[in-house]
Amino acid sequence: MIEFAEARALVLAAAKALPAETVPLARALGRTLARDVKAREAVPPFAKATMDGYAVRAADTLAAPAAALAVVDDLPAGRLSRRALGPGQAARIMTGAPLPRGADAVVMAEDAERSEGGVLVRRAVRPGDNIGLAGEDLKRGETAVDRGAVIGPAEIGMLAAANLRRVPVVRRPRVAVIATGDEVVEAGGRKRRGQIRNANGPALTAMAVRAGAEARYLGIARDRPAALAAKLARARGYDAVVLSGGVSVGDHDLVKEELPAAGVEPVFWRVRIKPGKPVFFGRRGRQLVFGLPGNPASALVTFLLFVEPALAAMLGRPGPAPATVTAVLAEDITVKDDRTQFLRGVVVEPGPVLRVAPYGDQRSGVLRSMVRSRVLIVVPGGARRVEAGREVETIFLDGR
Repeated sequence: MIEFAEARALVLAAAKALPAETVPLARALGRTLARDVKAREAVPPFAKATMDGYAVRAADTLAAPAAALAVVDDLPAGRLSRRALGPGQAARIMTGAPLPRGADAVVMAEDAERSEGGVLVRRAVRPGDNIGLAGEDLKRGETAVDRGAVIGPAEIGMLAAANLRRVPVVRRPRVAVIATGDEVVEAGGRKRRGQIRNANGPALTAMAVRAGAEARYLGIARDRPAALAAKLARARGYDAVVLSGGVSVGDHDLVKEELPAAGVEPVFWRVRIKPGKPVFFGRRGRQLVFGLPGNPASALVTFLLFVEPALAAMLGRPGPAPATVTAVLAEDITVKDDRTQFLRGVVVEPGPVLRVAPYGDQRSGVLRSMVRSRVLIVVPGGARRVEAGREVETIFLDGR
């Protein structure tokens, strides 16, 4: 067995960033930006009102609450004034409308009283009050969104404001998911005595999609070398292959033995962690191949620990994945061996200090523990006991 840190480093060393492609802005949600995007124009492109009211020269309001100004223009959003304000003049203006020349502030509508031919300002303003300056959000040529950013709704808006119709994004990793075993049967299929429903195939496919990949589930490879070889042949051309089951030491655990025959070069098998000790990692050319344990909790935990970081690296996303946060342990933890342990845990108090506790059932075959838990609590190798009140490293199961 190798240590967790070494295994993770080997995976990340093999995971290379994928090439870029451009997509329409409307299809960029959830994608990863391939390079810094710079604004093609200033945002906003002009000084504008940020409140409904009256555009004024601030010096003309110093006599408030009795500053009477002549209203010489009416400016809805989108209309550019053709005249400059002179001394003692104001322009009715709506939020977002360009500020007329000569104006340096806006009096809010509630601080003014319209009179025949003019307006009475009840409260003085200072230069810059209630206006947005040209380029205050972005100057032309300034970086609008950084390379490696995951594009969300705010980024969509910023890219549109920066005048981008098409966006450079990293190609999504293509992931093939294969379940293995004679004992598993798909949901809805006929199940014989001794068989169980296949949870890993759908769950791991969903995890790959959530991580930003294009994932395809290739079905179940039965416990025969030819069946596994056929699935692996179908998986050629994908950036990564994720198999579940068949990586232990049983007579019918074929994955580790058959992968070299399919052209997969082993990198490691077995890591000093719990759950997930028999995890396998190898390469077939540029393709990354992961063999995850068959127990559902172990499969999902090892995907989070090894496959998700590899997909993040392929996408060029900065920082470690999944992200870790520090929490305070709400109760004592005692473990039985020296492996690095990833205990499924619940959040006892969400904040301001995050307090966590281990879920009651840590058996690797109990999928319910992944449903009910929110975090993985990391217990370093060699730490047989961690007392309540100590800080611990945690990983959010939902990727946040």
